[in-house]
Amino acid sequence: MPSFTFHIVTTPYDPRFCSIKRTPETILKDWRLLEGVPFGSDFPATSRFEMDKRAGEMAPDLLPNILSLLMISPRVRTLFEAERVSDVEYLPFELANKRGSVVSRDYAVANLLGSVDCLDAARSKFDEDPLEPGGIANLYKLNLHLDRIPEDKKLFRLKQMMHEFIIRSDLLQLLREQGVTGLATLDLDTEIIL
Repeated sequence: MPSFTFHIVTTPYDPRFCSIKRTPETILKDWRLLEGVPFGSDFPATSRFEMDKRAGEMAPDLLPNILSLLMISPRVRTLFEAERVSDVEYLPFELANKRGSVVSRDYAVANLLGSVDCLDAARSKFDEDPLEPGGIANLYKLNLHLDRIPEDKKLFRLKQMMHEFIIRSDLLQLLREQGVTGLATLDLDTEIIL
């Protein structure tokens, strides 16, 4: 396998970008979105996420949100599919502006299914989650056991911190080359606060 690096997916701050702060009430058992559990037909086809009134109105390719969801444009979905990003369930939704009008029906939640248990705890800095044994509450530095990451994993959830997404360098480079907006990353083995 070629030598790849991995990065934590985040979103940049841009006052022009919209932000999503609430899960629609029509989505029942929304915990599945945070734990990489399939939704299937239980995800309502008419789910509508609304832009927060205090944020901008520009919708980037990766929608900033406080819900710990990977919300992607159709362009990003096409790139993921072309790159054969594995174990992902695409859940389409309506995106509404601040006035409640639908501006797109083409975005989707990329629900990454399952997780990868590859945390190098000895080389990472974190606070353990008191409510979830083996989980991480606060992360200050992340290192991974690269030999525990399956070769086909270009994008995945970390088992100990399911709401964080890890991206492989080749997929990240492609997204940057294609001009994907709303994408930022944090490097491994550097001081961070998550």
